[in-house]
Amino acid sequence: MVKSFLKNNWQILFFNILILLIFILFYGKFGDVIVDSFREAYIPKQMLAGQILYKNIFNIYAPFSYILNAVLFSFFGAKLSVLYCAGLAATLGIANLTFKISENFTDKNVSLAIVLFLIAGAILSPNVFNFIFPYSYGMLYGLLFILGSIYCALEKKFPYAYFLYSFAVCSKYEFILFLPLLLYISGKKDIIKNAIAFILPFVITTLPFFIQQTGWNNIFASFQIILHMGSAKTLLWFYSVMGLVFRWEIIPIYIFNLVKILIPIILYKHFSYYRLLPVILVYLYFTVTPEIIVFIFPLILLLFAKKFYKLEFEERVFIVSCLLISMKVFFALTLQAYGVYFIPFALISIFILIPEQYKKSLVVVTVLSALVLSVQNIQLLNKKNVKIQSANGTVYANANYGDSINKLNLYIKDNVSKNDRVVIYPEGLITNFMTDRKSDNKFYSLIPLYVETFGEDVIIQRLDIIKPEYIIISNYDTSNYYYSSFGRDYAERIYMYINKNYDKQTKIGENFMFVVFKRKN
Repeated sequence: MVKSFLKNNWQILFFNILILLIFILFYGKFGDVIVDSFREAYIPKQMLAGQILYKNIFNIYAPFSYILNAVLFSFFGAKLSVLYCAGLAATLGIANLTFKISENFTDKNVSLAIVLFLIAGAILSPNVFNFIFPYSYGMLYGLLFILGSIYCALEKKFPYAYFLYSFAVCSKYEFILFLPLLLYISGKKDIIKNAIAFILPFVITTLPFFIQQTGWNNIFASFQIILHMGSAKTLLWFYSVMGLVFRWEIIPIYIFNLVKILIPIILYKHFSYYRLLPVILVYLYFTVTPEIIVFIFPLILLLFAKKFYKLEFEERVFIVSCLLISMKVFFALTLQAYGVYFIPFALISIFILIPEQYKKSLVVVTVLSALVLSVQNIQLLNKKNVKIQSANGTVYANANYGDSINKLNLYIKDNVSKNDRVVIYPEGLITNFMTDRKSDNKFYSLIPLYVETFGEDVIIQRLDIIKPEYIIISNYDTSNYYYSSFGRDYAERIYMYINKNYDKQTKIGENFMFVVFKRKN
């Protein structure tokens, strides 16, 4: 019985064990010590301290992930290890759902190839767009729930599909676009059960706001800010840098990367013998980059239009769901940006649509590309060799950031009272979380996008009201939002306010530097 089980399920056991090994071997090396990741740790901790999301805490993301992580902190302590384990649990769920959904349309070996690419591109990702300690747990949990919803919909378990879909939207607003398709495929059967399942997660998610008397005015104000932020020029620049805005000049990039990946597929298809594998592997080593599958959603759309009438109903459902859910990154699935979370939809869809005679070649190239990506990402993860540690957990950074952050954390512990408020601009919540010092829950970050959205006058008024004892400015490069340097090419008036009302205490770090200011008496 055991032998038969292993024979039939070795692929599932293999990738689950592999994910666990990756978690152990690279513990603390996921995420980013400057950008976003520590917002995901800081906000739930502030919620436990009595601060209220959207009322006292500014946040542009959906609420469920912060509520869930705050609950986890309340049971297990506000530690990084809790978030890491939550990320691991979600990652295992995503990988297994990807495998099971893929099995509906392909075989187990193809499904394993897809999961291996997911592991290489998303789980081993060394930047903030990863699965273990991501830029947004809302994105991670939302992906888990939407995959679960699609799986249940394909199995015609529609109340479960609505229940999980609702949690997906409560985690990340972008998933709302899946609703029309879910309504269409569920039809009129079990309408009451589906409606209850749909409403229940919203009730669970919003109940804390009623208990805490958040007030609809605060929630609506947050949505107005999000809408206003959506029209910001710095956000448009960020999306352009990340490839999330279509520009005609990226068409050659699509074509170039498509050709790069077609060459080994065609080679293996026409010369299918194992001696060719080392040649293909070497070729991929020099050609696989984070942009390697940037073309994939436009290609899916073209192939879908061509093969529409030949597809089974379930295949159409999945591909339409793929296109709806991936709308925000339709023109940019790159492995160093937001699009990394849509790998399952993209790869399953392409394996459904690719001509049968090329499927074996695509499996080989997918696995070899995953191997190359794994080597590249492991090299980058190993460069994170400086430990940043406190009672709240352990995280690793490269020497450029890690040495300076350690020195700053030590300075804060030795010189700053636990009751003093410390704000770090443009970003630096790692220090607040690791040293247990409170930031400003409205303006805990001042990247160019936030300065443009709120305006310098509002931010200065806020600083004048809360009067933080310490303001710390780093030379972190924010050029992804067009402007690169706080106080030099943006936020100049805020910087002038700081110089007028604060005394410079010290500089910390060399290449990556912090300047510490203390409020004048």
